[in-house]
Amino acid sequence: MSVQPASTPAASTTSSAASSTSAGPATSSATTAAPSSASTSSTPALGPKQDYAVGTCVKDMDKYAMVPCTMPHQLEVSAVVPSTMHADDVKKRGPYATAVCNQHASTYLGSQAWPVTRLQAGRLPEGSDTKDRGTRFVCLVQEFQQDLKAPRTDRTGSLKGTLGGDGFFAYRVCGKGRVSTSNDVELVSCATPHASEAVGGRLNGKPGQTFPGENAIQPAALKFCTPVGQKFLGTKTRKDVVVAQNSGGSAPWSRGQMVTGCFVEVTQGTVTKTMRGLGTKPLSTVR
Repeated sequence: MSVQPASTPAASTTSSAASSTSAGPATSSATTAAPSSASTSSTPALGPKQDYAVGTCVKDMDKYAMVPCTMPHQLEVSAVVPSTMHADDVKKRGPYATAVCNQHASTYLGSQAWPVTRLQAGRLPEGSDTKDRGTRFVCLVQEFQQDLKAPRTDRTGSLKGTLGGDGFFAYRVCGKGRVSTSNDVELVSCATPHASEAVGGRLNGKPGQTFPGENAIQPAALKFCTPVGQKFLGTKTRKDVVVAQNSGGSAPWSRGQMVTGCFVEVTQGTVTKTMRGLGTKPLSTVR
């Protein structure tokens, strides 16, 4: 899952699941349904270069006006990255910029697992001023509402370090169904009935890196997610709750979305409470 406040909507991903005691190859595909926002085609052209800096807050996606972070705002600058990479090739520069800003979002927010939270990354469209175009990326982060339907526009204060430590669990998302078996993964608030819970994640590869193939991505992702899920559950032996991963394939990778989301999911039905620390307790305690 990834939302870009000033570029493209979320990318499709593929997923695989295995029991919490073993890893296996990809078994099914799923499309992660994430909230989305305005595309570059609908955003107004920016004027001359503005002095955006890390930690600067931006009111909204109208004119990207800077405001004090103590005032209500939608966006926050996570990085300003000088770069002329692919400056003359829009098709290559966009995905490269996305991957760069995704990396900076991880550092700024305090976790690589932000793609499976309500905190999302993106960037400003490059300015209409020719001196600015092709010279830098202004990377952004923002928070979505708990129902995931729209970005918050009333936030005050900074998002810096928000996902560090246990902060992730206050913003993570859940899957209404099983992320490993559904062809249309619907992300929901974890306060609503759900079959899957995000437990962590990471970014794969580096900006500009060639997609290494499903046979490399999927097993490595599950290997990474399995201990994360087991730690979340507090057990390695459950059969009614399994560890799963949801990773981008070649199509999202080509758009700069190189992410893995880690989940635990029930094999049947849904739960209404978190499975964190479930251990060996009956599943009925969280139904």
